[in-house]
Amino acid sequence: MKAPNSPPDSAPRPRPCLIVPDSDARFAVAVQRAFRRLGWDVYEARTGPEARRLSRMLEADLVILDADLLEESGWLTCDKLTREQPLVRVLLVTNAASDYRENFASFVGAVGLVTRDAGVDALLRDLCDLPAGAL
Repeated sequence: MKAPNSPPDSAPRPRPCLIVPDSDARFAVAVQRAFRRLGWDVYEARTGPEARRLSRMLEADLVILDADLLEESGWLTCDKLTREQPLVRVLLVTNAASDYRENFASFVGAVGLVTRDAGVDALLRDLCDLPAGAL
């Protein structure tokens, strides 16, 4: 017989957590809606430092960063996030893709780079193509 205060055999898995700071409000809202539909808890941040703080507080699973955030670039925020919190996954969003940007995204620790023009569907497809256990 189980003790009255013992945890259940199959504790419910917490919902994955996403932080979305983006300078493009329409894109950010579309990302938030898409992930909420998939069962994620989604939080918005205004700046890179705020995204890092929220990620620490909420133990985020994923942070989607605009590469061109205002106060601190998404590139720098990604580097800081992945050094401070090695388990968090960061996906960078940019206006234009290039081999240089893809290599730089990898260098700063991002799991991927997508273009804003490709839309939220492309972002979701890229996340599904990540190696097992990436999220």
